[in-house]
Amino acid sequence: MTRAESPLRSSPEARTQQHEEVALELARGDVPAEPTDAVDEAASTLAAQTLDENEVEQTPSSPPSSSSVSMGFGGEAPYLARRPRRSSLTLKVGMVGDAGCGKTSLMVRYCEGHFDEDYIMTLGVNFLERSVSLRHTDIVFSVWDLGGQSEFRTMLPLVTSDAAAMLFIFDLTRKTTLISIRDWYQQVRLLNVTAVPILVGNKYDLFISLAADQQASIVRRARKYARAMHAPLVFCSASHCVQVQRVFKLVLVRLFDLQPAFERQTDAARGPLCEW
Repeated sequence: MTRAESPLRSSPEARTQQHEEVALELARGDVPAEPTDAVDEAASTLAAQTLDENEVEQTPSSPPSSSSVSMGFGGEAPYLARRPRRSSLTLKVGMVGDAGCGKTSLMVRYCEGHFDEDYIMTLGVNFLERSVSLRHTDIVFSVWDLGGQSEFRTMLPLVTSDAAAMLFIFDLTRKTTLISIRDWYQQVRLLNVTAVPILVGNKYDLFISLAADQQASIVRRARKYARAMHAPLVFCSASHCVQVQRVFKLVLVRLFDLQPAFERQTDAARGPLCEW
């Protein structure tokens, strides 16, 4: 993980123009699946269209950066010259929530594809990046994680500044972390009124072992908060890689008004919720 050093340098005007260009390009498309590797590419594409509510997703590693192919005459290869020009866009995504909710684990799982069993408290702000390809656009998710302890609240502007989306993370096994979301949301909105909110319940693998009445109570309150925030609600597990990718796909869905390639999951008895 890399310690935060400076906010993203793009201006709000430039970022808005990029968003509009990408939205125009993708307005009629679905959010495609992200292949794990060449062998699993076809299977991953199919999975994005027919995801089962209990499916455990495989997190792909970041694709290697592309380089120019020269023909030895100072120019690009002809087949590259005929390809549509690609655009790039950086989306800053902030993550907030109480300590111990698994924010760092979720970030590492999505960006680096692994899970660390040993808990290490986030001191201040961390961030990682992951690149994905969406049609003719290379999108870089710059994910910023704020430590949940009260002493780090002064660093909240680093996470919210220029953020296109904010993930509000709570622990599905601790109702107090869900109750705290109200305070987190109010503080974030004082600093950023335009970021797309996503309400994320982590540790679904532990949630399913709770008593039925406890599960029902958490589901009711989470839905109430999501409605008040006008936010999608997603239950996930960073440790078991359940619905981790969907969290970030929903960021694209909400930012660019896309039609998701997966269906809503509104029955908590059948699997992890994914509502919007």
